[in-house]
Amino acid sequence: MQLDVVGVFSPDLWGFLLLLGASLLSLTSLLAPWLSLASDLLPAERFDLSLWGGCVVHDGGPLQCRPHPGLLALPPHLLWARVLTGASLGFSLLALLLTAPGLQVVHSWGSRQKRVLLGVGGALSLVAGLLVLVPVSHVARLASLSRFDPSLPPWPPPRWEKGGALYSGWAAAGMHLGAGALLIATCYRQRGGAPETDPRGAPHPPGAPVRRTERV
Repeated sequence: MQLDVVGVFSPDLWGFLLLLGASLLSLTSLLAPWLSLASDLLPAERFDLSLWGGCVVHDGGPLQCRPHPGLLALPPHLLWARVLTGASLGFSLLALLLTAPGLQVVHSWGSRQKRVLLGVGGALSLVAGLLVLVPVSHVARLASLSRFDPSLPPWPPPRWEKGGALYSGWAAAGMHLGAGALLIATCYRQRGGAPETDPRGAPHPPGAPVRRTERV
């Protein structure tokens, strides 16, 4: 396996780096709190709700956390958020494994195999972006609607606020979609402009006749 220094500035490498950053953000979104609950009555205390449990945060005090007793104990929107976000991370990691050997800077496969790997990796990246975008947008919508619930008095009941996982999820979705677009665009560009190779190994423009030499 060899590396090509010229290919460092290729779009497929930038797409791979975007995909790597999106995978880290998806992991952050899977572990970080999705919702926060605070009240003006207790300004020194906050309740953070994640996909795996809840934590009571005290200012300057200990952090008390408790995991969810089971999948059935989760609200439906958090249950689907856990499933879709986990699936998004799985698709993202699979896209990384397929895209790495298809990069231009790595000389380990033929041009046709590289195009297939880049195309499949880009498609998986787009799917991963949509999978993480749907749950974070839905949970953010529910949190926004709870702030304008007419059945609750305007003060002092607490309202759910958006947690850091939602912003990480939006960033991960954008980076996944951008990485997928770059990888698929690189795949089509290589498909249309890749030079053919004659039997002696010298590339020549597409459509040009291949000169064959015969030994007597």
